[in-house]
Amino acid sequence: MSLKVWFGAMCAAGHCLAEGQFIGWKGDQVNTSICQWQQPRAALIRDTVYLDGGNIWWSPGLADGRAGGPVLEPNYQGNILTFNLSESFAKDTNTTGLLLKNIITKARGGQANGVSSEPNAVDGAMLANDAEFFLYGGVLNRNDDLFTQPSGNEVLAWRGYPYGPDKPSWPKGLATSSLNGKLTPYVAYGGAANAPSENMAWYFSGLTSPTKGPIMDISANDTARAMNISKTLISLDMTTQNFEKWSNDTLPDAVKGRANPEVVWVPVGTQGILVVLGGVVYPEWVTVTHRSENETLSESQSRDFMQIIDIYDVASKVWYQQTTEGGPTTKTRGCAVVAPARDFSSFNIYYYGGYDGIHLSNDFSDEVWVLSLPSFTWTSISKGTASHARAGHKCFMPYPDQMMVFGGATPRKGTSLSCLDQGPIVVFNLTSGAWMDSYSPTNFADYGVHRDIVRAVGGNAAGGATVTKPASGWSSRALGDIFSVAYDQNKLKRYYPYPSAGSTPRATNLPDNPSDSGGQLKILLPAILGSIAFLSGTVLAIWCFCCKHRRRSSRSTSSSTAADSSRNVAMWLRGHRASKQLTFTDSRITSTAVSPDLTERAGSRLSPLSEKSGTVIAEMADTQVSELCGSSSPAELHDTGFTPMSQSQRNLSYFGPESPWSPVGTTYFQKHRTPENQSTSSQNMHRDRPVAGSPEPDPGARLVSRTQTPSSGALSVIQQFQEAVPEEAQMESPLSPCVMGEGHPNDLAYPASLVSPLQQTETKQGGSHAREQ
Repeated sequence: MSLKVWFGAMCAAGHCLAEGQFIGWKGDQVNTSICQWQQPRAALIRDTVYLDGGNIWWSPGLADGRAGGPVLEPNYQGNILTFNLSESFAKDTNTTGLLLKNIITKARGGQANGVSSEPNAVDGAMLANDAEFFLYGGVLNRNDDLFTQPSGNEVLAWRGYPYGPDKPSWPKGLATSSLNGKLTPYVAYGGAANAPSENMAWYFSGLTSPTKGPIMDISANDTARAMNISKTLISLDMTTQNFEKWSNDTLPDAVKGRANPEVVWVPVGTQGILVVLGGVVYPEWVTVTHRSENETLSESQSRDFMQIIDIYDVASKVWYQQTTEGGPTTKTRGCAVVAPARDFSSFNIYYYGGYDGIHLSNDFSDEVWVLSLPSFTWTSISKGTASHARAGHKCFMPYPDQMMVFGGATPRKGTSLSCLDQGPIVVFNLTSGAWMDSYSPTNFADYGVHRDIVRAVGGNAAGGATVTKPASGWSSRALGDIFSVAYDQNKLKRYYPYPSAGSTPRATNLPDNPSDSGGQLKILLPAILGSIAFLSGTVLAIWCFCCKHRRRSSRSTSSSTAADSSRNVAMWLRGHRASKQLTFTDSRITSTAVSPDLTERAGSRLSPLSEKSGTVIAEMADTQVSELCGSSSPAELHDTGFTPMSQSQRNLSYFGPESPWSPVGTTYFQKHRTPENQSTSSQNMHRDRPVAGSPEPDPGARLVSRTQTPSSGALSVIQQFQEAVPEEAQMESPLSPCVMGEGHPNDLAYPASLVSPLQQTETKQGGSHAREQ
């Protein structure tokens, strides 16, 4: 059985635990915690820190209370650990459990499959904005039984939030992304920086193999070992999601390539600047013996990386260098964050930890140094202790006044391995310059410039720096001009404060589009106001049109009443028995009958055109109002204008109890009813009948708001109507005829030219309904 099949079977059986140490549990082991985490690749996206890869040493907890020796687990599952900033922890909290709370797996088919789609990578970068990240570069843990080597033209990407144009079928999660054929991912030990407000990310320098192919972890084969310095700046433009652009630019000769510098993006100038701190040449970690291949040259060249700072202007793509005052000795594998003063008068880059890159057994640094811009002065604000020191960690700012540190490793002294002091997550207060015993999402404040920094740059805790240029002057006037341009702070998005875990999340308007420079409110407000204005204008125009038409109809009523009455008498008597004399009424009052439920929901917003008269007939909730034939002016339908009607229809009376369902009369139905019609009529009457045992309602009151498609018999009546009253049939204005009984398919329907557009639509729907039945 191959290792891959065995490993998948073990995971399927439940032996690959997501709650802690992934594999290799001892028989008497009851728990586990992270002892060291060397060189993960990580990024902060909104409210979550994502950490992938690296070498994790686990500390097993045994049943008898002892701690077992640290175990290196290669993470064959490809698990990406996360930490949500809504979680709280104290000094005695098992922060490993928080990191394992929400795991993202790179295993194809999910965690049950057990094996990642690609080998674990140490170092490299997680290039990100506020919506997605891309896993780039790194040293691969080779295992040919489990993995095939990843492609040289693609990387793995995770997309968590859509932005830009709508993407109905947008998939969330992991997917491969092409490198556009312009570069390969075969580089490691560089420096990464992300600028979410610019939708940009970079990977500076690093090391490649002699063949520029895949790099293997501590390989004795020089062709797969990271040996050569990369003279490149890799850029990732994430402006258009799913169409990200990669580019590869060669560094100028003055900018020295190196291994594991820290690169930060600073909001200065039009699009910000990159500042490169530290790094080392000929590091010890690229050899199997952990000895530098040229220690003397490494010491002489690497010390300058903290004294002469390389600066890259994103807008112009031009490199600059600026000397600094004071500063630490050689540093690599530390971490750095940027804390701007509240007034942006100074930008303070905090650099924590690290070591010289060539002496693995010496004490690591626990110091916190600050490089203040634009004065380019160094200030030490915390010396720390050797027991708390670490290197190979990552750090982020959950709040303006805090730096949160993840992972790291301790020195290799002898054969023993010391675990990280206070666990894999620690927090530093940037304002006070002291380490914190706990973290809570409800405990934060604005950043205050540390008192020792104020002494160097002037001003106070809120800002107001008075030293605005280097003591030795600008190395280039163009660089000074860049610092004189203020960055658009509207581009910078804030996702804090975070709700406490377990509490109801606060309502926020967080922008999904990282490329938006003005925040989501700038997008939503014009859209909302524009929609309201458009709808209001449409409603007002319809109301004015209806009122104008009603006034026109009222003015023509008095002069046309007699003529309309004569025409209607002739029309109705042609098909109506003489058992009851027709009476005509002239109703000038618009009755607005609405459901009580509808009135209660609408409240004072319902404004009838006139007072209600007589008995109000309540309709079913959320339906249109059906008027009885010829008894009142047409009711306004939901979301439509008034239906125009001639005076002849306005003057029709209610039918008496003995009146048939159709105004043509029963005589017509008796003469023209076919067996098919009789059957249909009988079925419809039975269908419309109330609950058994209840009295049958009067058919004359059972008129419904729908016309039927005229039959051949109805068409003959229409022809007779046109011959008898030609002037009525030729009227240009549409009519709103009395509706036919639903139970009689052959009921009279008016010609299409005499029916309003709304009723034409309903006629078509009615015909289709009848055919379906």
